[in-house]
Amino acid sequence: MNMEQRFEQYINAGHTSISNDLLLHYHDIGLDNDDFALYLQIQRIQIQGNLANPNVLAQVLHTTENVVLSRLKSLVKRGFVKIKGTSRQTETYDFSPLYDKLINGESHHAATPLSDGKQTRREILQVLEVEFGRPLSPMEMETVGHWFSLDKFNPEMVKLAIQEAIANNVRNLRYIETILVNWQKKNINTPQAAQATKEKRRGIAYTDGMHESISYDVQIPLTKLDEEL
Repeated sequence: MNMEQRFEQYINAGHTSISNDLLLHYHDIGLDNDDFALYLQIQRIQIQGNLANPNVLAQVLHTTENVVLSRLKSLVKRGFVKIKGTSRQTETYDFSPLYDKLINGESHHAATPLSDGKQTRREILQVLEVEFGRPLSPMEMETVGHWFSLDKFNPEMVKLAIQEAIANNVRNLRYIETILVNWQKKNINTPQAAQATKEKRRGIAYTDGMHESISYDVQIPLTKLDEEL
């Protein structure tokens, strides 16, 4: 596509008008950046006269349909949007409740918009993408989600396990998960406990002037697991 064609594409795409008041205060009423990005894409699609179905939204937001559906349900539950229509093929999103919150000056400074750990989950995903040097696949993102929703791993322990894997030059979710499972089995559930055990593994015990290595009772996998989840 040449410059002229790209410019024509830019003009034909049109514009979406957004209130500056909303841009300044969307955090104040309880939206986070991902909520707002979803709102903007829905507004753009509906203004163009199209249906903002979860599949289309997932494509433009570079995420999965399940993630979009989960966030939409959260917006409905928190009273930011109403869904109108009798089926998936006809439903539209009405954001008048969001505007009511904005106009009425409702503030959520005292509450974290995402109190279920999703903010931390996104931070972990960002760390992994930086360390891996590439975007995570949808399956990998789902795996990380399971670490929080099913395995209930401590976010700080997840970060520590990532550091351990990178220190061993392994960039693999299965390897990281193995570290977390081993820690969990040994009831090592704080960064301080993990660090103490790590120092014990690397330390030297001195007995009668002689020294011997102390074994590490939590098994960190020594073989790189090449199979990506």
